[in-house]
Order: sequence, then structure tokens, then C-alpha cells
Amino acid sequence: MKILAIIEHTFREGLARKTIIGFFVISSFFLAIALLAAVFMPSSIEVGGGEAGSQTVEVMSDVTVVRQIQAFLTGFINFAALVLSIFATASILPNTMEKGSIDLLLSKPVSRNEIFLGKWLGSMLIVLVNIAYYIIGMWLIFGVRTGFWNPGFLGTILTIGYTFLVLYAPMMLIGVSSRSSALTIIVLYVFYFLVSPILEARDIIAQVASTPAIADVLSVFYYILPRPDAMAKFTNALVTVSALDWSPVWTSGLSAIVMYFFAAWLFRRKDF
Repeated sequence: MKILAIIEHTFREGLARKTIIGFFVISSFFLAIALLAAVFMPSSIEVGGGEAGSQTVEVMSDVTVVRQIQAFLTGFINFAALVLSIFATASILPNTMEKGSIDLLLSKPVSRNEIFLGKWLGSMLIVLVNIAYYIIGMWLIFGVRTGFWNPGFLGTILTIGYTFLVLYAPMMLIGVSSRSSALTIIVLYVFYFLVSPILEARDIIAQVASTPAIADVLSVFYYILPRPDAMAKFTNALVTVSALDWSPVWTSGLSAIVMYFFAAWLFRRKDF
């Protein structure tokens, strides 16, 4: 019951700061665009032309084409969901640790572990509810319009949610250490936009630099840090029914567990 109360408090905080409302409005806007596109998009289009002739592509009835469209949209959804989720939840734990907020929580019969767990669960639920709202909406639009109900596309709720889960571990660690939501956002965006793509391209970088040792050094960081780019490929493969590489799931999960452990340890030892 104590943890449920903290989760409720986290949701109320999200509502007060317009986080949940902002998420809902943005998701609804893109769902409206998708609905209009589904209504007005023709069932088939002509491609090619000239001497080679043209070919009719059944956009809304060809399962392969629909999967490709969904895979393209999944990349956008994954990117947008993570960027918005990082921005929306980065301040939750640092705000909780502010003078007054943490004093009020610690004055109640609740442990620091319960506060940490409740804030984590509350943040995850805020993100998962919004991800599920948008993806289920898109899945229904595609299903009604094409008659193809792709379970893999619906399953991206779990994979995108899991990707945020592993990214939220360093967010909580940085948030507890610095008590700064701004620093948390900056570090996570630098990692997501710069560091992760570099680590993903470690072999190419080593070939260009003609230094195999660079790939070895980058590989160490590649396997001990969360792998959002690799998880994006996993999500895409789920939609297109391609072979799944489970290694980023396990390595990112182990990395997140370690970071969550240290974040919780620091939170227990903090002098409030």
C-alpha cells in the first residue's frame, strides 16, 4: 500500500507538471494524422513507368508492404518515445530529493527502498501507458484499414518499454548522484544520440582508423552499457518477422540491473 501511494504521488506529479497530458496530446496528434492518412491513402499505387512500364503495388492489402510501412513507423515511434520519455521522467527522482519533498516522504512510515521502488514503478507506468496508448491506436488503425493484425507491431509496446527500462537505470543513477534533472537529460541525450551510435559502428570505425585495438576498447563499453540502437533493430525485426538477436536484451538488462543496484545504494546512503 505504501508503494502504491508513492506511485499515485508520482502520477499526480506528472499531471501537475503536465507530463502525462503533454504525452497524451502529442500521441493523439500523431494518431489523428495516421487516421487521416489511413482514410485518404489509396489502396494501390502505380510505380515505375517509361519503357519499363508501370507496376501496381497493393499498399493496403499486401502484407509485405504493410509490414515495411509498420517497420518504418516503428523506427520513428521508438525514437520519439525514448526522447520524450527521457525528457518527461528525468526530473522525477531529483525533484523527489529536493528539500521539503524528501523531508515530507521520510516523515512518513516508509523506507528509502520503498520510495526508490515507488518512484521507479511510477515513472515506468507513466511511460508504458503512453507507449501502449499510441501503439495500440496505430495497431487498430492499421488493422481496420488493411485487415492485417500484425502481432509483432503490437509487441513493440514491450520492446520499446524495455528499452526505456534499461535507459532509465543510468538516469536514476545520475539523478541520485547529481540531484540534477538537467544533467540527467544532457548525459542521456549525449549517450543516445552520440555514444550509442559510435559504439554500434565500432567495427567500421576500427577499419577506417586501421587500428583493431579501437574496436576492442569500444566493444568493452558496447557490452557493459545499455544498447538502445541494437534494441531498435530488435524491435524492427519483431515487426518484420526477421531473425531476432537476443544479445542486446540480455546485456542491456544486466547493465541496467547493476546501475539500478548502485542507484538504490546511493539513495539509501544520501544525507537528506
